[in-house]
Amino acid sequence: MAATSRATTAGRFDAERSGREPGLRGMGSATQYLLPGRCCRRVRQLTAKAVCAMRPSGLASPPVAPKAARGGRAGAPREPGRMPAHAPSLGGAAGGGCALLWPPLSAQQAPAQPLVDAAPTATSTPAAAAAPHGGLPQAVAALLPELTLEPSQVSAYVRRVDAERPLLAVDAEHPRVPASTIKLVTSIAALDLLGPEYRWHTEVLIEGDVIAGTLEGDLSIKGYGDPFLGTESFAALIRAVRAKGIRHIAGDVIFDNSHLVAPTAARGDFDGAAQRSYNALPAALSLNRQVTDIVLYNDHVRGGVGVYTDPPLSYLDIDNDAQVVQAPCRGRYHRLSVRFSTAGGTDEAPPAGGADTSQTGAPGAGDIAPPEPAPAETPVLPTPADETPTAAGGTPAAPRLTISGNFASECTDERIPRLLLSPEQHVAAAFDALWREAGGTIRGGLLAAAAPANAEVFHRTDSEPLHALLRRVNKWSDNLMARMIFLTLGTAHAGPPGSEEKARTAFDAWLTERGFSFPGLVIDNGSGLSRQTRIAAASLGELLTWAYHQPWMPELMGSMAIMGVDGTLANRMQSEPIAGRAHMKTGTVRDASCIAGYVLDPDGQRWVVVVLVNALPGQRLAAWHGHAVHHALLRWLFDGADLP
Repeated sequence: MAATSRATTAGRFDAERSGREPGLRGMGSATQYLLPGRCCRRVRQLTAKAVCAMRPSGLASPPVAPKAARGGRAGAPREPGRMPAHAPSLGGAAGGGCALLWPPLSAQQAPAQPLVDAAPTATSTPAAAAAPHGGLPQAVAALLPELTLEPSQVSAYVRRVDAERPLLAVDAEHPRVPASTIKLVTSIAALDLLGPEYRWHTEVLIEGDVIAGTLEGDLSIKGYGDPFLGTESFAALIRAVRAKGIRHIAGDVIFDNSHLVAPTAARGDFDGAAQRSYNALPAALSLNRQVTDIVLYNDHVRGGVGVYTDPPLSYLDIDNDAQVVQAPCRGRYHRLSVRFSTAGGTDEAPPAGGADTSQTGAPGAGDIAPPEPAPAETPVLPTPADETPTAAGGTPAAPRLTISGNFASECTDERIPRLLLSPEQHVAAAFDALWREAGGTIRGGLLAAAAPANAEVFHRTDSEPLHALLRRVNKWSDNLMARMIFLTLGTAHAGPPGSEEKARTAFDAWLTERGFSFPGLVIDNGSGLSRQTRIAAASLGELLTWAYHQPWMPELMGSMAIMGVDGTLANRMQSEPIAGRAHMKTGTVRDASCIAGYVLDPDGQRWVVVVLVNALPGQRLAAWHGHAVHHALLRWLFDGADLP
């Protein structure tokens, strides 16, 4: 099996940004499924209609066989003719009765949950021996027409972690677009190949002697692919260099990205939103995930609207014309515009004040063409020697932020994350600002180049361990971090410079070594931000089942979002009994809405669940439609996994 390389094509990326699952735009406020109100009532109405359609009007619930006889969970059988206590009846037309699969939020009574997960029962049941059921549960299938979906658009795989076979396998061999659920594949491979404690490092190298606090030569900073070199860690690196005796740099400062092959794609290729943080491309030396956080606040000290960037950047001019208005924090009063301009054009960030400060809304309205990868010995910042550019003065060539509009006095700080500079410019501008803030000077230039061969390591800083970084990758669906981890598979296997081709080769070798054969699997960049990535639900389900029995399983499960609690699942199924009992990864792009992970049922049994919903050719899939399918299947499983 070969994981085929495909070029990423352009297309609009709808929902899963580098952070949160969407508040679901594009369908109007009445269908914002994740939020309480009309939207949730609508989905509950659809669920009720689907269950009513299964039973002739006027008939009571049919007798229910014991679970063991049905091939479901082992446990005490229900009394004939009764639904679970938490599923109240709903009167139908002409006196017909039907039962909701799940109650209104106000009527739910979550069962008591054990402090620790009960161990799975070792006793063999028909679920482990019988052939998997090949049709969708009736409650799920009956929903599809109301959601304008066809059964051919859904693949599902449900398997108890200690079972030999899945209980449910619906079109499970059909490779589909998995969106960000493919991050689980990247995570599993990384945990197995690199180990949970794997760390990346960043080096400071010097060429020349240090005399009376001055480095008589060049200082180089070389990145080795740290997926999350944050502003605080970078500032600590600079403090360490000064503490070890370097106050002034007589030569150049060199930023070395040679550990990874520079990408040939542009940031906006996927969906045209080049400033959005989820579109960052891998670079061996990536500071703060290449993101500039533009922070706007009510400046009580100097009056007016204050603005600063995180990290601080020397290579940026800021024009601030915004004003504070005495008003409550509401959209009608709190409207800010942030415009970013370069020599090549202007791009306007969406207005602040709740419009799009968390990366969860629609993509930006314009493009900023990212700079080409810097060749050897290329000046990163056009800053003359000994000149200190600042946000107030700046240099003529510096890009410019223009802030305008009104800031409501009762609003808290606004933080708008954007990709403003290339990776090299971003880290260089931050180093220049932080170094000079500390009182240091630089006589030479700031260059993008390989560190000199005779340079010596002066200081080294290590990243957090892999298992800690995976929490951000999977809970918040960080694309850049997933891509950097995937590239590390290649450098660990074949050495630097890392490339997607090397990573795919390493991944294929790992699959073969572990005995997996996944026909139709196509892994592009390891993040799911791709229209070419494909995997079958059965392949992902088999991999998750295998991973559950590995020694690093707790690290994998701990990296996933918890249903109704945190990450991209924080606002889903919050008030239902399954909340807190499912560790899962979400995935949403324009043509796919997916979920995969582990579910702990009321009997203490752990299940692998994979649901992949894809659009038909030419169809735009509303994310909430996919969510409704996910939730219906999870409720079916949590309620006993009844099958015909």
